[in-house]
Amino acid sequence: MEWRVNLAAVSRTLESLLLQGDRSVAMLDRTTGQACHVSPGLAAAPEGLLPVFLVAADTIWREATGRSFGVDLLRDPQTLLGFYARGVGGGPFSSVMLSMMEAMAQVARPGMILVNDFDPLWRGIERDLAAEESVGRRTAPSFGGG
Repeated sequence: MEWRVNLAAVSRTLESLLLQGDRSVAMLDRTTGQACHVSPGLAAAPEGLLPVFLVAADTIWREATGRSFGVDLLRDPQTLLGFYARGVGGGPFSSVMLSMMEAMAQVARPGMILVNDFDPLWRGIERDLAAEESVGRRTAPSFGGG
């Protein structure tokens, strides 16, 4: 069976989880060393932090199953992280969300999810994209493979 996850539903569900949870989302300002809180709406937005949460969920899923969700990101310098989440094509909604929740639980600090704690995963994605661009790939990247 081929799955296509509704990205809007993932975004709404993540925002709801963050609103109802006991932890805020923050990014570390490397200049000041201060944690800057991010609204649940921005954290869950395709042009906000959703790409990071999707990459983290994909990593959890690959570790558990050996398969990828097929996270589809597009480089976009107008977005918060320089990437826009376009879709997820390789698993049911429930698996995406459960994997995302597990990823958040693994990096959670008391009262906070510090997005910078996902940096090792995110840097791997940036390297993959740079390699694809260097060989002239013109389509949007789909990370994780299969």
